[in-house]
Amino acid sequence: MSVRVALAFPTVPRASVQGIPPTGPGAQSSPVPTPDEFHGEEVDFVLFPEAYFSPSDNARAASLTRLASELNVPVLAGAWSPDETERCRQTLVRFSPHQPAETVYTKHSTAEAVAFELADWSPDVNLPTFEFGNLRVGATICHDHYLGLLQRHLAACGARVWVNPSYDNVTDIKWSSVLRLRAVENRVFSLCTLHRDVDRRRSTHPFGFAPDGRELRARHAGRDDLLPLSACREPDAIYIVDLDLRQAAQPVDWQRLPDSDRPRRPRRNSPDVQLVRFAAPQGRPSIYSLAGWKHIEDSTQVETEQGPLHVGLVPGADLLDASACFRVIDEAAANHATPVIWNRWDRLPSRPDQIAPLMMGRSIECCAPIVLSDQSGIREVVELSNRSKIPARRALEQNGEATADLRYAWGLHSAFKIVTKCVPRNLAAQALDRYRALAYSPSPE
Repeated sequence: MSVRVALAFPTVPRASVQGIPPTGPGAQSSPVPTPDEFHGEEVDFVLFPEAYFSPSDNARAASLTRLASELNVPVLAGAWSPDETERCRQTLVRFSPHQPAETVYTKHSTAEAVAFELADWSPDVNLPTFEFGNLRVGATICHDHYLGLLQRHLAACGARVWVNPSYDNVTDIKWSSVLRLRAVENRVFSLCTLHRDVDRRRSTHPFGFAPDGRELRARHAGRDDLLPLSACREPDAIYIVDLDLRQAAQPVDWQRLPDSDRPRRPRRNSPDVQLVRFAAPQGRPSIYSLAGWKHIEDSTQVETEQGPLHVGLVPGADLLDASACFRVIDEAAANHATPVIWNRWDRLPSRPDQIAPLMMGRSIECCAPIVLSDQSGIREVVELSNRSKIPARRALEQNGEATADLRYAWGLHSAFKIVTKCVPRNLAAQALDRYRALAYSPSPE
């Protein structure tokens, strides 16, 4: 089964502020495309960016309704509107050819009002999947893609395509690492379109990845030439992506994962570096503690020169289980320790270069270093290299040892800040408990 998706890539003249879309005259000036701009392409649905319209803008909403009717396909578009307390709430709205527009998702992070604080929040209500013909789709919005338990739940509910519209220009390595990880770990196609902020020096592009981790290719509507989505940078364009759904939900083929395009980098000399040392002699995970080398048989806490370290052993393919990795950073927070995720294999299923891109996505999500090892020793170390959460692969030492810098190993507090900084203070614990329940409760069939 093949699905054809149209990704709208409009311009916007003003940037969002801390995830909040701009308001007022000129905030959204790009006109809604007309059917002529699709050049007769037969698509299954159209995706617009986050905060593409306000429901109070009757003319813009009417144009989206008309587009869905004239193309005879569903249209998904991000919206923003004030809630009952006049805080901005961001949603995803579905326009259908023969039905009234309906809200299908409310953003869980980086907005003035988020879904986690709703009184009646539940996964069934607030993490729905919806059908376009025989296709089941799940959705989140922008920074929600860092919350991997949301997408895990959507995939467990049958989603085979996951969309994550964002607002404007993003850091490529962060978005591509996380979106690729989500595609592979959940066996779905991941799609993200956004606005091109014409005032920013850094350009951007739509994103998309297949369940095997490869970047998707697209073409301009009405043209035949295919380009990787990372090369689709012409703004105010409609990009067409074809998805072969036979790939979705199939077992991971580790040998087909793409290699990392990020080389291993040595550390720069820095007076404030906070290094801990790792080794894996005969495949046994070991950490240099205050009492010398300590072998780790199970997830445990270790006292180091840099303070208490919680090392969570994640076996083999469980690296692709968002709940297993979340539990490591959750346990570290409970023990007031810095988290390290150690992914231990008896034998790697592919080259370390093929696993490293997934490690980068996980390190960004969990705000924690990740060590990869097998019976031959440590094979890869990935960590955050700066306050902007840019991941880096670190060079290994000739003696087989490795180091990780804990300066940016912030763990659960930072990973969940995109939610807790938005909700009223008295609801922060409730929001985390609701997210935590997605890891500790059985997934739906």
